[in-house]
Amino acid sequence: MIPEEVLANLFQVLGCTVLVCPAVLVLVLGLKTLIGRSMGEPAIIWWTQATNIIALLGAFGVLVGMLNHGDRFVAIELGNWVIIPEQHFHFHLKFVFDRLSVPFCILSLLLCGVVASFSSRYLHREEGFNRFFVCYSFFTLGMVLTSLAGTVEVLFFGWELVGLSSALLVAYFHERPAPVRNGVRVWSVYRFADAAFLLAALMLHHFTGEGDFAKLTGSGPWPEGVAAISSTEALAVGLLLLLAAAGKSALVPFSGWLPRAMEGPTPSSAIFYG
Repeated sequence: MIPEEVLANLFQVLGCTVLVCPAVLVLVLGLKTLIGRSMGEPAIIWWTQATNIIALLGAFGVLVGMLNHGDRFVAIELGNWVIIPEQHFHFHLKFVFDRLSVPFCILSLLLCGVVASFSSRYLHREEGFNRFFVCYSFFTLGMVLTSLAGTVEVLFFGWELVGLSSALLVAYFHERPAPVRNGVRVWSVYRFADAAFLLAALMLHHFTGEGDFAKLTGSGPWPEGVAAISSTEALAVGLLLLLAAAGKSALVPFSGWLPRAMEGPTPSSAIFYG
């Protein structure tokens, strides 16, 4: 039997691996692009595949460890990064690995891996090859953060990365006016979704004094936890989050932007949105 302390450290290492790998891809591709020294296609593909595979192995490692040890809830807390005493606000960096978030994270990484593999061949020698994978790296990091977020602030950060990369991919062929218009249309719909999200975040802070989802979903491991707020308050926050998700997912009444997203390159429009 693995000692508790060793197991906790192992979970920390594996969990941080899942989070760090997509961030490394963003930094490598993004910084190279910013300084005007884009990498060649083989290097881009290597970095993309390597970071995705390592992150996926880390996620599987967490899942296997949780199943073998019987753990259903593993939290990785990196402390408060922003504290405003006068406003009773603090930005707490927290990530949660449980029976819901880990499978969703694995699914996201698998889907992103399929897109990367297909794109490396489909976009071969395309002029915007590097630009596509920069947007792809933002999307992957956003999906991982969204899947594992333990606080509403972390979720919003990942949420915005997904939205930004999505709008940029819709407007990928920016030399033509139609994709640019459609990208702006998608971004405009996302503003409504983000407004609902921010209202939900403000309400959660108002009701609980912090943005930790444990206050909303329960004090114990999902789904057995008991919420720290009333059912009416939880319903209000949940409905706003549902409205935000509907906007980003092109559900009624926000489904009008989905056909316009097909203006983007095939790997993103056909696989991500399909």
